[in-house]
Amino acid sequence: MGNSFKENLREELEFNGISIKDLSVQTKIPRRSIDNYLNSRSSMPPADYACRIAKVLNTTVEKLVGENQAPVKNEKESQNAKIIYLLNQAKSEDKKAILQLLTTITSK
Repeated sequence: MGNSFKENLREELEFNGISIKDLSVQTKIPRRSIDNYLNSRSSMPPADYACRIAKVLNTTVEKLVGENQAPVKNEKESQNAKIIYLLNQAKSEDKKAILQLLTTITSK
């Protein structure tokens, strides 16, 4: 994670493959506010916004603000978290196909 909220937020958005627009919709935070957090040197969201952002990005507020009190995920945990996030974004019919694929792959 970077040092500032802005850097950490950018990293988490990229890692999770979430656009600013999607983050705005999912958190119900105005896009302009999120843009400000990403472009300002010292702009920090209020606590309730930070909590919503952390929840959508599957991280902690501490990690977003640069307080690395939470254990750092290893690469395998990070990959698993990304897989779960992407599965949650998939349509129901696609989830069935993904399940069949994973079942086939893991039964070898």
